Amino acid sequence: MTVTIDEEELARIAKRRRFDARTLEIAHRLFIGKEEPMLLKAEYGVIHQRIYAIRRAVLEDAMPAGTAEVTLRGPVGAIEAAQRAFDRYMEKHASAA
Repeated sequence: MTVTIDEEELARIAKRRRFDARTLEIAHRLFIGKEEPMLLKAEYGVIHQRIYAIRRAVLEDAMPAGTAEVTLRGPVGAIEAAQRAFDRYMEKHASAA
C-alpha cells in the first residue's frame, strides 16, 4: 500500500480526526516538513510516544494512492442504487485481480 501524505491529504485527515491546532502543526512538520520526531519532542515538550501517536493516527486514516472518498446525500433510492453500482464494480474489480 502506497500512502502519500501531502497538504491536501493531511487536511482531510485532520478534519476527520478533529486535530487541534498544535497536533496539526506537529503532523504537518512530521509529514510535510520531514522533521525528526526527536526534534519535535524537544521543541513541543512532549514525550516521544505522543509524536509517534500523531504519526500513527495520520497513517491510520491515510488513503492509499489511487483511492478516493465520497459522501452522498440524497433520496434513499438514489443512494441505494449508487451503493449497488459500487458493489458491482468492486466485485468485478476483485475478480479481475
